[in-house]
Amino acid sequence: MKKYWKSLEEYKEGVKDDHVHLPNKIQASEALKASRRDFLKYFGFSVASAAVLASCERPVKKAIPLLIQPEEVRPGVASFYASTFYVGSEAVPILVKVRDGRPIKIEGNELSKLTHGGTSAQVQASLLGLYDESRPKNPTFNKEEITWEKANAGIKTTLDNLSADKDIVLLTATIISPSQKALIEKFKAKYPNLKQISLDTYSYSGLREAYEALVGEAIIPSYRFDKAKVIVSFGADFLGTWLMPTVFTHQYVQNRKLDDGQKNLSKHIHFEGLMSLTGSNADERYVIKPSQEGKYVLSLYNEVAKTMGLTTLNKGGFEKEVKAVATQLLANKSASLVLSGSNDKNIQLLVGGINAMLGSYGSTIDINQEINLYQGNDRALDQVMQSCKQGEVGALICLESNPAYNMHHAGSFKEAIKNVGFSVNITSQNDETSALCNYVLPASHFLESWGDAEAVSGMLSLTQPVIRPIYNTKDINQILLNLLGEDINSYDYLYQYWQDNVIPQSPDENPFISTWKKTLSAGLLSVERDKPAKSIVNPDLSSAASKVSSNKYADGLELIAYQSVPVGDGKMANNPWLQELPDPVSRVCWDNYFSVSPRLAEEKGWKQGDVISVSGIQLPVFVQPGNHNQVISVALGYGRTMEGPKPEVIGKDVKHLFVSKDKSVIYHTAIADAKNTGRLYELATTQSHHSMEGRAIVRETSLSQYLKDPASGNEMHAEIEKLHTTLYNKHEYKGHHWAMFIDLNSCTGCNACVVACNVENNVPVVGRDEVRRSHEMHWIRIDRYYTQAPDDPASLRVVRQPVMCQHCDNAPCENVCPVAATNHSSEGINQMAYNRCIGTRYCNNNCPYKVRRFNWYDYNGADAIPYNRKDPAGMSTDLKRLVLNPDVTVRAKGVIEKCSFCIQRIQEKKLDAKKAGEPLRDGAIQTACQQGCPAKAITFGDMNDEKSAVSKMMKDPRRYHLLEELHTLPSVAYLTKVRNMEEELNSVPEHKNA
Repeated sequence: MKKYWKSLEEYKEGVKDDHVHLPNKIQASEALKASRRDFLKYFGFSVASAAVLASCERPVKKAIPLLIQPEEVRPGVASFYASTFYVGSEAVPILVKVRDGRPIKIEGNELSKLTHGGTSAQVQASLLGLYDESRPKNPTFNKEEITWEKANAGIKTTLDNLSADKDIVLLTATIISPSQKALIEKFKAKYPNLKQISLDTYSYSGLREAYEALVGEAIIPSYRFDKAKVIVSFGADFLGTWLMPTVFTHQYVQNRKLDDGQKNLSKHIHFEGLMSLTGSNADERYVIKPSQEGKYVLSLYNEVAKTMGLTTLNKGGFEKEVKAVATQLLANKSASLVLSGSNDKNIQLLVGGINAMLGSYGSTIDINQEINLYQGNDRALDQVMQSCKQGEVGALICLESNPAYNMHHAGSFKEAIKNVGFSVNITSQNDETSALCNYVLPASHFLESWGDAEAVSGMLSLTQPVIRPIYNTKDINQILLNLLGEDINSYDYLYQYWQDNVIPQSPDENPFISTWKKTLSAGLLSVERDKPAKSIVNPDLSSAASKVSSNKYADGLELIAYQSVPVGDGKMANNPWLQELPDPVSRVCWDNYFSVSPRLAEEKGWKQGDVISVSGIQLPVFVQPGNHNQVISVALGYGRTMEGPKPEVIGKDVKHLFVSKDKSVIYHTAIADAKNTGRLYELATTQSHHSMEGRAIVRETSLSQYLKDPASGNEMHAEIEKLHTTLYNKHEYKGHHWAMFIDLNSCTGCNACVVACNVENNVPVVGRDEVRRSHEMHWIRIDRYYTQAPDDPASLRVVRQPVMCQHCDNAPCENVCPVAATNHSSEGINQMAYNRCIGTRYCNNNCPYKVRRFNWYDYNGADAIPYNRKDPAGMSTDLKRLVLNPDVTVRAKGVIEKCSFCIQRIQEKKLDAKKAGEPLRDGAIQTACQQGCPAKAITFGDMNDEKSAVSKMMKDPRRYHLLEELHTLPSVAYLTKVRNMEEELNSVPEHKNA
C-alpha cells in the first residue's frame, strides 16, 4: 500500500487527485519518434545511475530474474515516499528519495502548511542513522540474544504475574502519534496499575505549567512569527532549537524578505546571555545574565501596563533598557509577540500576561491550536523516580526515552532502577539505558516503520517504511501490539485506526479508501478537532511577580546550558554528518567546550584551548564574542556513552547542575569555581578568522537607508559594473546559463543546506583530526563575521554568507590546470573531470573564494575496500556506502572536488523536459541546498530565461557578487542584508579581528 512518486513534480501534481499516479511508461510510439542519440541518452542515464547498486535486503542466495517486472520498479529511476521525521523533538513532514531499494535522500514535504518543504540539518542527517551499524540488531535478555517470541513471552508472563500493589511505569519520549496513544490506552485497560510518564531530553515543563494557569490546560500554543511585526525574545532560540525551529524559520523570514515590492521588515529584539543562532540574527540584541531574565520580563510587564493605564506588579528594575522595547510593542498591538526560553513557570506567566495586554492571543499566538511536542512534567517525573527508589514500582518499561542519559540527574535514575525488579528498554539505539535493563527490544528506524504523527493539533502526517528492516527489528507499534497479544501487523492496525477514528465515514458512501490513498500519497491530512475554544483566564500574576523579584542576584559567574544546533539534545550524537557540521555560531565541530567572552578570558588568563574545570566538569575554552562577560555557556547533548562515532573529548553530562529545589529544571546556575587545569586541547574549527578586513564581503544596510535608496550599502557594485577591462574572452551562452541567488536577509545560517549538499553529493566525513588540519570536505560553507567591536557584547553584530563554488565566467582556476581537469561548460558551469585530475592543486591556490576541496584520503571507499574497513569518523564503510547517491561520482583520493550546481539534477530535469516535449520550466530544477533550506533563501535558475526568478533578481538594486572587484564574473550572486535598525550602517564597518 505504499504510495510513491517518480519525481517531486509528479508528487505535487498527483496528490491533487483522489487516485494514485503510477510512473509513466515510455510508449513504443514515442520511442520510435526519438532519435538513436536520444534513446541512448535516456537509456544510458538510467543504466549508469543504477550501476552502483547495493541491496539492503538479507543476503541473496539465488538470483532469479524478474520475468514480469513490476510496473513500479524501474532500475535507475527514483521513487519518492511521503513520511515524517520525529525522534523525540521536532516533527517535520518529509519525502524520502529511494533508488533501487535504497533510501538515499530526504527532502521536505512542500505540501506541509507548517514547513512548506523546509528541513533542518538533523532532518537531512537522520538518513545516516538508518545505516548505523551500532544499532541494536536482535532482542536481548540480560545481554544475551534471544528470539522475538521468547522476548514477548517472557515480558508478558512477568507483567501478568506482577503483584497488583506494584506499579508498572511506562516511561516514554513525548508521543505525538494518535495511533500509538491508543495502543497505550489498551495497555492501561489490560494493566490498570500502569502509569505512563513522558520524559523529554530538554524540558518545557515550565511553559506548560504556565499555560495551565493561563488557560486551564497544560498546553504549548502555536506561534505565528509571520504575523508579528515586533518580536521580543528572552533567550528563546526559535531559529535554532526552541520548539519547532524549522517551522518558525519559515514563518520568521516571511516578514524579512524584501521582494515583490515589500517595504516592511519585522523588528526582532533579543535578550540573552550567550550568543545564539537566533540572537545573532536579531536587529537589536541586549546581553543579560540568565538570572536577570525574570526581572527584565517583570520590568517589561510593568512598562506595558503603566503605559496602558493598567495595574503594575511588584516593581521591576531595568526600566531604561525595556522602555524603548515596550514602546515598539505597544505601537504594534495585536501584531507583536513576546517569548521566553526559560523553564521557569513564573517567568512564563509574566510573558503570557504581556502578550494578553498586547492582544497577541488570536493573532500571533493561537491557544486553540496546540503544539503537541514536549509533554514532560519535571515534578511528575521526580515523583516516579521516588516511587522507584521506595520499591513501589514492579516493572519499568522505557520506550525510546533513555532515562540513563535524558534524566536531569542520570545518577538518580541509575540508583532508582536498582529497586525495580523488572525492566524493559525499547530503543532504536544502543543507548545508556540498555545496559541497565533486563530486556532490550530493538525498535526499527523511522524509515523502516509504519506510524502517524500530530505535531500540531489537527495537522496529521503519516510515517511509512521505505525499506525493509536492515536488522531484526520491529517498529514500535508492532512491538506494542505483540506485547498486547494482538494478532495484527502495524500497517493493518494503522489502517484500521484511521478508518475508525480519523477519516470520517458516511452512510451513503465510503470515502475512506480514496482519502486514505490520497493521504498516504501526500503524507498529510488536516482534520477538525471537536474541542471547546480556550480563552485566557487572567490569573493573578502578583505571586509570580513576587517570586521573580525576590530572587537574589549576586555578582559572579553563571553557567548556561543550551542545545547546539547540530547535536541538539544528543539523540543523534553519534551521527558523523552532525558531528562534523560546524556550529553556526562558533564554527567548532566534533567537540564540546565552555564558551566565554573575550573580556572574561582576558580577566582569567584563559586562552582558546585551555582546559578549565567548572563545577567538576572539564572542557576546553572557546573564546566567543557576544557572550555576557560573567557567563560561561556549555552545550547539552554530549557526554554520550552509546556506540558509534563520538568526539574524542565528550565531557560529562551537566544536566544535574540545573535541577532546582522544587525539582524543576532551570538551565542556568551560579558557579563558585572555574579554574585552569593547565592542560591544552586543540578544538576542531572550520573558521579561525572572523574579520572582513575592510572588504565588502557581506554588505548590509539599515531599513531606513534602504527605503531612501534601494542600492544602499551596495554602492560599490555600480562602480565596479562600469569597469569592463579584462583579458578574458566574453562567454556567449546560446542555451542555458545557470545562476544562483542567495538572499542574505532570509538566510539565518541554520546549516540545513550544508548537510543537504553532503547527502546529495556524497561529500565524505573526514573526522576530527582532519578538520583540525583544515581538510574538511564540505562543498558549501557558511562564513560568519563579527562587525563592530567583538570585545563589546552589546554592540557586536554578526553577519553570515553561504559560500560555494561561484562558477565564474572568468574562472581563475581554469587557466592554471595543466591537464584541463577543470573546464567551463556551455551552460556556465565550472566543471571537474575527476578522472583527469592529478591533484596538483594549482586551481585551489588560484581560487580567491577557497571553495575547492582536495581529497586527501579514500574516505568513501572509492578504491578497493577491505572487509569492514573503518573510515576516519569510526563508521564502517561497508554499510555506510548504501547511502551514496549513484548519480554522483564517488571521488577517489588525490583529486579536487567542489560544488557542481547539482549537475545531476540539472541533467535529469533537462531530459525529463525533452522526453515530454516541453520547455524546461523555471523552478523545476532545485539544487540540494535550495531544496533543504527552511527559509527559501536560495534561488536557482536560468539567466537566459528573461522570465525566470534569477533574471528578475539580476535587476534588484541589492544584487552583488563576492569579491566582484576581481572581475571573475561569478554565477552566484547575493542580496544585501537589511536590518530593521534606526542607526545608519556602513556596508564595511571598521572593526578588528576577534
